[in-house]
Amino acid sequence: THQNTRAHYEFAASQLERHLGPWLPAPTARSLDLACGCGEFLFLLEKRGSQQLVGVDLSAGELKEAKNFVNARLVEQEVVAFLEAEKSESWDHVFALNLLEHLDSDSLYKAMKECRRILKPNGTLVAMVPNACSPFGGMTRYWDITHQRAFTLNSISQLARVSGFSKPLEFRECAPRPHGLLSSIRWALWQGLRLAIYTHHMILFGNSKGRIYSADMMVRIHG
Repeated sequence: THQNTRAHYEFAASQLERHLGPWLPAPTARSLDLACGCGEFLFLLEKRGSQQLVGVDLSAGELKEAKNFVNARLVEQEVVAFLEAEKSESWDHVFALNLLEHLDSDSLYKAMKECRRILKPNGTLVAMVPNACSPFGGMTRYWDITHQRAFTLNSISQLARVSGFSKPLEFRECAPRPHGLLSSIRWALWQGLRLAIYTHHMILFGNSKGRIYSADMMVRIHG
């Protein structure tokens, strides 16, 4: 739950940093945060030294809260319209955390195609989406009535190809990561759950389905 306090932003930033890890941009990179909300991810990037940052969101209220904690340029606009106005090969990294599942099919294709166009050579698009390959994915898919879909590794790979991306995709789980005693216990228990899910998939499908089993998953797509 969002809170308009520095403690909330610090906690959210630490969670995002653990999940995204090596996929976070270098401080010198030009990075775009689509559907930035109240700016927790921008807050993290600024803590890490980034200065060339833009956040885009439709909610004036959330952007107003973000202004209390971030210095990035904040744009109140629909994301596809914003992307269409940007110059080709003008961004090092685009982030779409908890965005793609909200878009209808036409807007989803347009957003992905425009992200491909505006990325510099070797730039990246990083997204976080509900994971339909997880037995827990339905909870994330239906948690919000504005969600249009969940994704599998195969469906998002197909989407990337038809949008003009040609390089292999990378996937990460949004799962517990050890950083203390309690989180280490959660991580160990998650490994047991992962093994059970893997065994289920191998028995039922004869295939591991990519071994990404958390309710949400992250994907990095290279331009």
